[in-house]
Amino acid sequence: MIAAAIRALAGWKGYVAAALAGALVAGPAAWTVQGWRYDAKINSMERDQAQQIADAQALARATEQRRWTAREGIVNDAKNEAAQQAAVAAAATADLGRVRKELADFKRRARDTAAARRGPGIESADPIGLLADMYDRGAEDALARSGYADALRRAGLTCERLYDSLHDGPIK
Repeated sequence: MIAAAIRALAGWKGYVAAALAGALVAGPAAWTVQGWRYDAKINSMERDQAQQIADAQALARATEQRRWTAREGIVNDAKNEAAQQAAVAAAATADLGRVRKELADFKRRARDTAAARRGPGIESADPIGLLADMYDRGAEDALARSGYADALRRAGLTCERLYDSLHDGPIK
């Protein structure tokens, strides 16, 4: 039986049978080795991609932190500027109060002098009083409008600085 099998495998039939047996053994082995190689390549690609994602996230965090820090600085500068302008407005209001007091005193003195000059029954307009009242109302309106204009200017400049900080400088 073995002798018959050896005779049957002698010649080209033996070579074909040996090739088939070798292919049956080597094919799955080669498939397994190729799978290992591709697994290693895929793992390497996954590690590279994970590193790229981590780098991109770190860059995004750093950029956001830089923007946030710039925003905080700009907002603090705006608050400081608002406080300085509030101090200037308070000083202007105090000056306006002082000027109002002086105008009231001047009006009173002018009225007393005019009353002493004119006789009983003579009616005349009080030009000093009229001018003082006009100045008083005009100064009050100017102070209110300047405070509003300063607040708008400050808000606009703060907005511009925030926009510029987001885009790494002014857009040209």
